[in-house]
Amino acid sequence: MSIYARYAPLYDASGQVRFALLSHAYLRELLVRHPASGRRALDLACGTGTLALLLADEGWSVTGLDSSAAMLAQAEAKAAGGPASAHVSFVLGDMRQVAGVVPEASFDLATCTYDSLNYMLNAADLAACFVAAAHALAPSGLYVADMNTRHFLEFDWGDCAVREQDGYVQIERSQFDPVEGTNSMRLTGFVGDDATGYERFDELHVERAYPPELVDALLEQAGLRVEAHYDSFTFSAPGPHTQRIFWVARKGV
Repeated sequence: MSIYARYAPLYDASGQVRFALLSHAYLRELLVRHPASGRRALDLACGTGTLALLLADEGWSVTGLDSSAAMLAQAEAKAAGGPASAHVSFVLGDMRQVAGVVPEASFDLATCTYDSLNYMLNAADLAACFVAAAHALAPSGLYVADMNTRHFLEFDWGDCAVREQDGYVQIERSQFDPVEGTNSMRLTGFVGDDATGYERFDELHVERAYPPELVDALLEQAGLRVEAHYDSFTFSAPGPHTQRIFWVARKGV
């Protein structure tokens, strides 16, 4: 079973929606420092669509793209009948190759948040994501993306976590590979109740960290000029113990 196939309906309620809310608040501040020239946004790896819908609520014309049909189903259900529905659409696609899925040079802002780029397990795939974003952005369009650092994956992720709520229990077990620079997280979920029993599902999530210097170089090679990188949800420079870095880059004119 692919990741998110069973987890998608549980994703927001398990607490993951919080990151999208934080990203939206941070993005509003970031855009003051790094303005976008228009109001057309592409949310790459949009998941259940929370960030896309929040942007649409603010008057952006938004396209959300994700490779998981199950996650997009959640996004479309959230958008249906809501006030933002006229300003947002969701498409199934791979963020490494968006040509033919979204129109070229048609977005003033492209976002890619919540570890999504860490799922790229080799530099070629990461580079392809940046080339695809540049393809979608209009001249002077802004690209905002975050990535977990190696320090976080190695020292701060934690080996085991348990989340419990009515009708759902989630267990996360993680292991860092120092050679590959990857953290493999085995997610086991139990859906149900004590009266009728529980259904179990398992997913494997693998993330890789990259040196910031390599990320900078790959962005520049894709035609995205790096304007800044920030320690997670701040406007401070990243340090040796930074857990997450936000990159801000702009497509050339």
